[in-house]
Amino acid sequence: MEDFKATIGRRIYLMRCELNYSRESLALKAGITSKFLYEIESGNKGMSAKTLCMLANALNTSLDSLTDGLLEGII
Repeated sequence: MEDFKATIGRRIYLMRCELNYSRESLALKAGITSKFLYEIESGNKGMSAKTLCMLANALNTSLDSLTDGLLEGII
């Protein structure tokens, strides 16, 4: 699971940077704290499916783009 958290966090970070969102602005759009977003992006914390959906929506992307290939073998 550590690889999953780190990979998802990295993808969120890269998408956030691509959109020129600050950590604070993305956190606000997703309804989470900027500290929690930092922990997610760092791969230190996991998140619920609901939080993952909220982040995908805030990034104007799909869950598939965040999890592409990562859920195989887990489900």
